[in-house]
Amino acid sequence: MPRYECDHCGACCRGTLIVEAYELDVLREPLLLTADYAKRYESMTTEEIRRHLEQEDACLIIAGSKPCKFLGTDSLCSIYSTRPNVCVAMQAGDEQCQQARQAVGLAELPPSPSA
Repeated sequence: MPRYECDHCGACCRGTLIVEAYELDVLREPLLLTADYAKRYESMTTEEIRRHLEQEDACLIIAGSKPCKFLGTDSLCSIYSTRPNVCVAMQAGDEQCQQARQAVGLAELPPSPSA
Protein backbone atom coordinates (compact mmCIF):
# COMPACT_ATOMS: atom_id res chain seq x y z
CA MET A 1 0.00 0.00 0.00
CA PRO A 2 1.51 3.38 -0.97
CA ARG A 3 2.35 5.91 1.71
CA TYR A 4 1.78 9.62 1.30
CA GLU A 5 3.28 12.61 3.02
CA CYS A 6 1.22 15.77 3.41
CA ASP A 7 2.69 18.64 1.40
CA HIS A 8 0.71 21.27 3.38
CA CYS A 9 -1.20 22.51 0.34
CA GLY A 10 -4.24 23.39 2.48
CA ALA A 11 -6.69 22.06 -0.12
CA CYS A 12 -8.63 20.15 2.54
CA CYS A 13 -9.23 23.43 4.43
CA ARG A 14 -10.03 25.72 1.51
CA GLY A 15 -13.75 25.02 1.50
CA THR A 16 -13.77 22.01 -0.79
CA LEU A 17 -14.74 19.68 2.07
CA ILE A 18 -17.30 20.13 4.83
CA VAL A 19 -15.46 20.36 8.14
CA GLU A 20 -17.54 19.80 11.27
CA ALA A 21 -16.69 20.53 14.89
CA TYR A 22 -18.49 18.76 17.72
CA GLU A 23 -18.74 19.32 21.47
CA LEU A 24 -15.56 17.34 22.16
CA ASP A 25 -13.67 19.45 19.63
CA VAL A 26 -14.90 22.68 21.26
CA LEU A 27 -13.87 21.44 24.70
CA ARG A 28 -10.35 20.99 23.33
CA GLU A 29 -10.33 24.21 21.27
CA PRO A 30 -12.75 26.93 22.46
CA LEU A 31 -11.88 29.17 19.47
CA LEU A 32 -14.07 26.86 17.38
CA LEU A 33 -17.09 28.55 18.99
CA THR A 34 -16.35 31.60 16.82
CA ALA A 35 -15.86 29.67 13.59
CA ASP A 36 -19.30 28.58 12.35
CA TYR A 37 -19.04 29.98 8.83
CA ALA A 38 -22.76 29.48 8.13
CA LYS A 39 -23.50 31.96 10.93
CA ARG A 40 -26.34 29.73 12.12
CA TYR A 41 -25.50 30.59 15.71
CA GLU A 42 -24.52 34.26 15.44
CA SER A 43 -27.44 35.36 17.63
CA MET A 44 -26.43 32.91 20.38
CA THR A 45 -23.99 33.46 23.20
CA THR A 46 -21.02 31.12 23.45
CA GLU A 47 -22.70 29.46 26.43
CA GLU A 48 -25.88 28.86 24.38
CA ILE A 49 -23.78 27.38 21.58
CA ARG A 50 -22.04 25.10 24.08
CA ARG A 51 -25.42 23.89 25.39
CA HIS A 52 -26.63 23.34 21.82
CA LEU A 53 -23.55 21.23 21.05
CA GLU A 54 -24.44 18.93 23.96
CA GLN A 55 -27.28 17.60 21.81
CA GLU A 56 -26.52 14.41 19.92
CA ASP A 57 -25.19 15.08 16.40
CA ALA A 58 -25.13 18.87 16.87
CA CYS A 59 -22.09 20.46 15.31
CA LEU A 60 -20.56 23.63 13.95
CA ILE A 61 -19.60 23.75 10.29
CA ILE A 62 -16.22 25.48 10.18
CA ALA A 63 -15.51 24.98 6.47
CA GLY A 64 -17.67 24.16 3.50
CA SER A 65 -18.14 26.51 0.61
CA LYS A 66 -15.73 28.90 2.35
CA PRO A 67 -12.25 28.19 3.72
CA CYS A 68 -11.74 27.38 7.37
CA LYS A 69 -11.03 30.56 9.31
CA PHE A 70 -8.03 28.85 10.93
CA LEU A 71 -6.25 28.32 7.60
CA GLY A 72 -3.36 30.76 7.40
CA THR A 73 -2.05 32.49 4.30
CA ASP A 74 0.83 30.01 4.50
CA SER A 75 -1.72 27.15 4.09
CA LEU A 76 -1.01 25.98 7.64
CA CYS A 77 -3.60 25.47 10.38
CA SER A 78 -3.35 28.04 13.16
CA ILE A 79 -4.92 25.57 15.65
CA TYR A 80 -3.15 22.45 14.36
CA SER A 81 -2.43 20.92 17.79
CA THR A 82 -6.09 21.30 18.86
CA ARG A 83 -7.84 20.95 15.49
CA PRO A 84 -11.16 19.05 15.27
CA ASN A 85 -11.16 15.26 15.17
CA VAL A 86 -12.38 15.26 11.56
CA CYS A 87 -9.20 17.14 10.64
CA VAL A 88 -7.03 14.75 12.65
CA ALA A 89 -8.60 11.85 10.74
CA MET A 90 -7.80 13.38 7.34
CA GLN A 91 -5.09 11.30 5.70
CA ALA A 92 -2.66 12.62 3.11
CA GLY A 93 -3.29 10.92 -0.22
CA ASP A 94 -6.68 9.44 0.66
CA GLU A 95 -9.72 9.91 -1.58
CA GLN A 96 -10.84 13.11 0.18
CA CYS A 97 -7.34 14.57 -0.05
CA GLN A 98 -7.09 13.85 -3.75
CA GLN A 99 -10.58 15.24 -4.41
CA ALA A 100 -9.79 18.43 -2.48
CA ARG A 101 -6.55 18.88 -4.40
CA GLN A 102 -8.35 18.40 -7.72
CA ALA A 103 -11.06 20.92 -6.72
CA VAL A 104 -8.44 23.64 -6.16
CA GLY A 105 -6.50 22.81 -9.32
CA LEU A 106 -3.60 20.89 -7.79
CA ALA A 107 -2.09 17.72 -9.18
CA GLU A 108 -2.73 14.46 -7.40
CA LEU A 109 -0.48 13.95 -4.37
CA PRO A 110 2.09 11.35 -5.37
CA PRO A 111 3.14 8.51 -3.08
CA SER A 112 6.24 9.13 -0.98
CA PRO A 113 9.42 7.55 -2.31
CA SER A 114 10.22 4.25 -0.63
CA ALA A 115 12.71 4.46 2.21
